[in-house]
Amino acid sequence: MAEAEGGGVEEGVGESSSPPRGAAGPAAPTASGGSDGGAAGLGGYSICDQVFDRLVAEGNEEATAPDFRAQLEHHFSRLPTSYLLDINVEKATDVLVHQKVLAEAKDPEKRPAFRVHFVKIDEVDPTSDSDASEDGIDDGDEFSVRQDTPYTHIHEIVFSTVDKPKLLSQLSALLSDIGLNIREAHVFSTVDGYSLDVFVVDGWPVEECHLHMAVALGSQYYTEINAQ
Repeated sequence: MAEAEGGGVEEGVGESSSPPRGAAGPAAPTASGGSDGGAAGLGGYSICDQVFDRLVAEGNEEATAPDFRAQLEHHFSRLPTSYLLDINVEKATDVLVHQKVLAEAKDPEKRPAFRVHFVKIDEVDPTSDSDASEDGIDDGDEFSVRQDTPYTHIHEIVFSTVDKPKLLSQLSALLSDIGLNIREAHVFSTVDGYSLDVFVVDGWPVEECHLHMAVALGSQYYTEINAQ
């Protein structure tokens, strides 16, 4: 599976991610051939240290647990090097979300596990057309807010489930069906057969709790389809 930005989705072999979110300036997407136990290479231990130290400095209660450090190291060891490159240490709590979603995905009744998080309100260029049209996603009433208002709400949606072919396409279709435009997709495969999928989306103008409900309904339909 390969990264998608601005609504485009591409499937391939293995997992991929975008450049580090904290990096300055645009960079080309990078891809690797599969899960390689990321914590063991390219400064994996250093990234784990930085995330741990950041959480402690912020006074995060979870970081004070006696076994938290070991759990954090185990989390990074499950994921590929591309995941480490994607981590923004200034948003270390994102790693906690990823841990929890991956843990929930072990329960078949909770797949796909997910979290919805509001990121920011972004201005919309009134002179440009909707990204949805450019990327082949059907225009509809759900996108009218992007044309009628000078701003759009940006959300991040994190999924985890058992890894399998075409998973990125299925999750992307789920989000499109509820009226969301995919800006970025960061996709990672774990060494033990799970997928961690982080989508940055727009196109949902109302409360975050309502978006959570919409994703839950879409996930239920996804589960029913895959059970057939």
